[in-house]
Amino acid sequence: MFPNITLVGIICADLSLDFPDFRAGERTFQLLAQVAGRAGRGDFPGQVILQTYNPSHFTIQAAKDQDYRRFHQREIGFRKALAYPPFTLLTQLKLSGRSKAATAKRAETIGKECEALRSSEAAFAQTIAILGPIEAPLAKISDRYRFQIIVKGQTTGVLHHFLRRLLATDSVGARDKKIRLTIDVDPYLMM
Repeated sequence: MFPNITLVGIICADLSLDFPDFRAGERTFQLLAQVAGRAGRGDFPGQVILQTYNPSHFTIQAAKDQDYRRFHQREIGFRKALAYPPFTLLTQLKLSGRSKAATAKRAETIGKECEALRSSEAAFAQTIAILGPIEAPLAKISDRYRFQIIVKGQTTGVLHHFLRRLLATDSVGARDKKIRLTIDVDPYLMM
């Protein structure tokens, strides 16, 4: 497949490294390795040209060298140090509403409820971490303002127990027709 492709150029190869997602390095490496692999599959040698603002970044270097092992070792070290999957479980609480102020206020209320619940039980205090609330990286989509809270947990059982308890609280479990709350367990995109 693709036997006549001898040159592949990748423009701004490192821009996706700046995405606010813990998988940004993995996705960048995967894309670069996949696209670069298209060149030179047939009888003719291939060449790959990467345009990058950050040529010394380990992801760019590992992709350039097609060094999967080196990329994995470095990336997994970062994830372990920062407590991201596969070392931690994530849940994303996403809020969206037409009023930025009302959505931000509800996110703040839910964030405080998360912290209060986390402090209420030793198992939660030791294994649950709360990040946010913050404005979502894509802060507005289809006239809806977006905020998010990330809940990190070390074990599935404790994380699910925490989320059940959180949803049982009046401030979180109460329906609000103007502000949507979506709970995404193991979110694929953090945007």
